[in-house]
Amino acid sequence: MRQIDIPPPNLGQSRGPWRGIGSKGWVPRNTSGRVGAFIIGSILVVSALCMIATSLLLKAELRAMIPSPLIAFLVSFFAVIMVLCVACWLLWYGSRLLMGSFLRASFRKAVKGKNA
Repeated sequence: MRQIDIPPPNLGQSRGPWRGIGSKGWVPRNTSGRVGAFIIGSILVVSALCMIATSLLLKAELRAMIPSPLIAFLVSFFAVIMVLCVACWLLWYGSRLLMGSFLRASFRKAVKGKNA
């Protein structure tokens, strides 16, 4: 039986100084990774834009449901702020996935070699 001195690869561990999916230097290695990142990124961006667009409707509905004007204002304000924070994060992460899905691994190596 053949002996191999190196340990098996840990698929859950990223290479380098944290190159996880969506990180700044992340580039998908194959076509299925590119397609998956594009689909997930576009879903995240579209859902973030929908959350931003419907935040005003949420505010109006909350104000109509709660009888006290002061409590309705506070609840609707904090609900809209929370929705907008989540939407901003989804928009940022989705755009990062979309940008990474169009990069090729060879492009990343060329840029890395040029800066070094």
